Parts: sequence; C-alpha cells; structure tokens
Amino acid sequence: MRVLVVDDDPASRQVLAAHLSGLAETFLCASGPEAVDAAGAAIASGAPFDVVFLDIIMPHMDGHETLVRLREVEERAGVVPENRMRAVMITSMDDETNTMTALFDGQVAAYLVKPPNRSELLEKLVTLGLLSLG
Repeated sequence: MRVLVVDDDPASRQVLAAHLSGLAETFLCASGPEAVDAAGAAIASGAPFDVVFLDIIMPHMDGHETLVRLREVEERAGVVPENRMRAVMITSMDDETNTMTALFDGQVAAYLVKPPNRSELLEKLVTLGLLSLG
C-alpha cells in the first residue's frame, strides 16, 4: 500500500507515519501544492497512491481544495474513478461542517480526528478495503 500524508504540522505527519510504519510505503507532504505534485509524479511513474490522508485546515490550500486538485490530476491522467486514491480527511477539531463538506462534496471515504490512535487508523484502512488484519 502506498500512502500520501498531507499536513502542515510536522508532528502530525510523523504520528501518521509512525502508525503506518511496516504497513505502507508512506510519503509525507507539508502542503497541498506539494501533494498535488507528488500525486502527479506517482501516477506518471506507474505507482499511484492508494490512499491520501489530508489535513482539512492548512494555509494557502486547504484539504478540500487539495482534494479537488488531486482529483483533477487523476482525471487528466485517465485514472478511472474506482482506481482513484481513497481520501481520508483529518481534522484537529470535531468540526461537523468541515467534516460533512469533506464527506459529501469532496469524494472523501472517511475522516479522523487528530490525533488519531493507531487502532482507529487501522480500522479505517480495513473498512476501506486497503488493509487486512489477521
């Protein structure tokens, strides 16, 4: 499994990377534009990401806009919807408005509240069909 983690907070990126250690090839990005570039490069190399964890609140390009741009990259590359990376939004607050916008408008598969614990994260990956435990 190839995972893209996008968060402007270095500690949050490291927590997710630690949780995914040994389970996934994890790439870390500090901003939306960096993530869009990374996703485009991954698709071009023939090794696209399976899932992206996106912080909702980031400066310059928030998680919602980043996801729109990621979907545009996938569409331009001819990635069919069923093969697009799963998107999991991450927020530092239990903000129902942002969460609902992410889930329904942004083609998001799931969300997590920061800081996610490892079992929550793994449960989401199992639910999304990206990980099998046991």
